[in-house]
Amino acid sequence: MTLLFYLLRTPKTLVELEMAHIMNWASKNKMTLNLLKTVEIVVHRCNVSRDMLPPIMHSVSRVAVAKLLGVHLRHDLNFSQQVESVIASCNQRLYLLA
Repeated sequence: MTLLFYLLRTPKTLVELEMAHIMNWASKNKMTLNLLKTVEIVVHRCNVSRDMLPPIMHSVSRVAVAKLLGVHLRHDLNFSQQVESVIASCNQRLYLLA
């Protein structure tokens, strides 16, 4: 709860302001936001400089790959990891059938 009030009082960026809105919405709807499992993924082109990315929030870790509803999402929208995961799963199931 202390983090929620801190974000609401002193939002430094638009990203932190949006995070404060999400946390406020969750608390109004009697839900909790697990900050240990919350990650941020910034989708951008490969040729974009790191200086142009938004600043990192202190309570949320930034990752290059995130798994959302069973789908691997990469920061450059490359789905090779998702395809490899599906192929590995299919290979395991075909092995059981053989």
